[in-house]
Amino acid sequence: MILYLGLIMIQSMTGYGRGNRGCFGVEVRASNYRYLDIQIKMPQSLYFYETELRRLIRERFSRGRFEVLVSKTGEDGVKIKINRPLAKELYNAINSLKAELFIPGDIGIEVLTSQKDIFTVEKPVYDTTDLIGAFNEALNELEKLRVEEGKSLTEEIVKRVQLIKEYLKQIEDKRADSIANTRTLLMQRLKEFLGNTAIDDSRLIQEVALLVDKSDITEELVRIKVHIRQIEHTIKEGGFVGKKIDFFLQEINREVNTIGSKACSSDISVAVVEIKSELEKIREQVQNLQ
Repeated sequence: MILYLGLIMIQSMTGYGRGNRGCFGVEVRASNYRYLDIQIKMPQSLYFYETELRRLIRERFSRGRFEVLVSKTGEDGVKIKINRPLAKELYNAINSLKAELFIPGDIGIEVLTSQKDIFTVEKPVYDTTDLIGAFNEALNELEKLRVEEGKSLTEEIVKRVQLIKEYLKQIEDKRADSIANTRTLLMQRLKEFLGNTAIDDSRLIQEVALLVDKSDITEELVRIKVHIRQIEHTIKEGGFVGKKIDFFLQEINREVNTIGSKACSSDISVAVVEIKSELEKIREQVQNLQ
């Protein structure tokens, strides 16, 4: 796990690493995945060590699909152990039974080889130092690539967050115009509808105020700014940021949709479209962050 100033560096979910130690070779490929998925291919004689390799990945990574290929050069050194005392006892017992029951014929070697307890296969024992060393070497290389790509993705996200803040400033600047437009539009429609009918000014002012209040976007702007600060803090904090940022983006998108439905200004509508476009681009980048 790569640290910088005590913080876990932000990583992408794609990468490749390779390691070689002694007779062992390890390749690790990582790709995008919502959760942590580990697939390991290795010689059957090494299956015993699979649990340890999985543990090492879980300690360093939280998301992504990991495809691990472990290879080994040289012979496995399989040994067959013969239980000679048991073979002799069995042979003598069969001979005794043969003589007692007057059974003709000879006792062949196939009689003994059919007894599983006489022959046992000893599994080879390996020095795991080289295997774990090769595995960690591959993970180090993979993690380095993930951090480099994570840095590039983060820089892109920060740039687009800044653009969103600029569009929010445009919306704030146009908010007063939007309120005035709403008031003017309502007055015009009322005059068209009522014609020369007398209008109670106090009642009219009350209705206009109510409509203006419903179209006010102050709360939405405040909440968007809060979520943006949370994104910036999350990036600064480092670590496993993908799911957190994705959640904040969903919240911002919800608030932006509300602004778009309330606004009566074409300028605000244009800014809303631009913000939604930037949010989508950020989400594409976030999908590849751990």
